[in-house]
Amino acid sequence: MKLPSIHGKLSARADLAIGIAGLAALVAVWCVLTYGGVVRPLFLPSPTQVWAGWTFYAHNGTLLPSIVSSTARVLKALVLVIVIGVPVGMAMGAFPVFDALLRKPINAAKAVPPTGVVGLIVLCLGLEERAKIVFLFLGAIFYMIVLVKGAVQNVREDYVKVAIDIGATPGQTLWKVLLPASLPNIWDAIAVCNGIMWTYIVLAEYMAKSEESAGLGYMIYQGTRQNTAGSIYAALILIAVVCTLSDWVLQLIRRRFFNW
Repeated sequence: MKLPSIHGKLSARADLAIGIAGLAALVAVWCVLTYGGVVRPLFLPSPTQVWAGWTFYAHNGTLLPSIVSSTARVLKALVLVIVIGVPVGMAMGAFPVFDALLRKPINAAKAVPPTGVVGLIVLCLGLEERAKIVFLFLGAIFYMIVLVKGAVQNVREDYVKVAIDIGATPGQTLWKVLLPASLPNIWDAIAVCNGIMWTYIVLAEYMAKSEESAGLGYMIYQGTRQNTAGSIYAALILIAVVCTLSDWVLQLIRRRFFNW
């Protein structure tokens, strides 16, 4: 197989083949380290132990409900991030007055780790479902605003000038020029924020009153309490798989509807 030059592209088949080879190599190293006794099972369980963790969750009926619960929480938070973050980011990217007004507070808020406000969220909202949604929302909203602002500002100035020259109002320029031109990058921002929220799902679901409100993050908490590394890694791999699948779906939508 001929390798592409710098900034070249692989065919879809080559990309898939190399990706599968990379995963196979990773699994092979994992097997050598665990079955060969190089790493203690407490730190890195074997594939057999991870499979036992999946089997345990499946038999006690928590596997599928946990996947559904975590996915639903991320989707709800993502909808809130889009509804609030896209209009605010577009206003900042299009109008310097809004940018000057909001830029410093948003940059400051973006620097505050969401983990630092867990106590405040629990104090205000308790351990209810909305607390988890708010936590995930806070983890991504400021990044969404900044990314959408950048997407709008990166639209070619020629488009805006032509719209103004033919008599478009600021509102028409915003919705008929800036929004369509920046939609591909805005969708990329949505995919980025989706990934960010999946990285916070573990801590969000530590805030659970019972197993009925549990998710993949709570499965990790259970594995920690039971001191079973296989169960912890099983939940971590599930989070990675579900996040990857959701990102793949977002990329499919991007290529189908926003490929310009």
